[in-house]
Amino acid sequence: MDRKRDMVVSDRTSNWGLQQRLEFIEFRLFWEGRLNRSDLIEFFGISRPQASIDLARYIEMAPGNIIYDRKQKTYLAARTFRPALGHAETSDAYLELLLARERPKANFLGWAPTAEVVKYPRRRVETEVLRQVLSAIRKHLMLQVEYQSMNRPNPTSRAISPHAIAFDGFRWHTRAYCHDNKAFRDFVFARILKVHKSSATSIDPRKDDAWHHVLKLVLAPHPKLTTAQKRAVALDYGMNKERKVVHTRQALAFYLLRQLGLDHNGHAAEAKAQHVVLVNRDEVARVINAQDQS
Repeated sequence: MDRKRDMVVSDRTSNWGLQQRLEFIEFRLFWEGRLNRSDLIEFFGISRPQASIDLARYIEMAPGNIIYDRKQKTYLAARTFRPALGHAETSDAYLELLLARERPKANFLGWAPTAEVVKYPRRRVETEVLRQVLSAIRKHLMLQVEYQSMNRPNPTSRAISPHAIAFDGFRWHTRAYCHDNKAFRDFVFARILKVHKSSATSIDPRKDDAWHHVLKLVLAPHPKLTTAQKRAVALDYGMNKERKVVHTRQALAFYLLRQLGLDHNGHAAEAKAQHVVLVNRDEVARVINAQDQS
């Protein structure tokens, strides 16, 4: 009787709500390889019976995609998994959701003005490479990859142990220990041409000091601006007493400074070209240069 009532409740669920939950199931299977009823319950706030109904519907729709592992008590992606809904299988879909964690969860706009966003060329991220790097991070693995560095004329084989991924505003890279250089480095996804194999790694991500250390950047209006111009820059950047403190991971400081047009080593550019300066440039330069030499 309860099951029949739950089916009625399910039928009253909007098609959009059901479609979202089915896409959620497929997304988790594709990118994480597993899914529990509790994932649906916690994410959508639905009942356990409703979660069971949604899983049953997905299994009916794509029977070759999912299996139940009684030992682990979880649903796993089958080896024959093939996306059935066409929303999960691109790296763009995953990375957009990863970025969305920093944005509001809902869009409350009703009326909106005419607006446009500058569209930079999208930097390519191969879906299968991203999946294998994410799997290596999740399972603590070392990957043997073919990598095209800009410092070398031809691709080389590298052994890397990835532990995080990062976006510098234009491109994605993985933060990984390079077993060849014996140091933590950044590897741009588009330059990972192929992943050959994986194996267990003993590298401890907590030893990546540059990743875990937070660096303080102190910004101020360019000293050669007029008083009125300095006031405008301070308002533009939300400065307090003509100072703006920005915190960033040390490993990402170079990218942030580059986006701001700041050089941590050289002299400040002309005021008309660069409206802000890095006040604690000497301190930042010591840290970043020491990182580069390690």
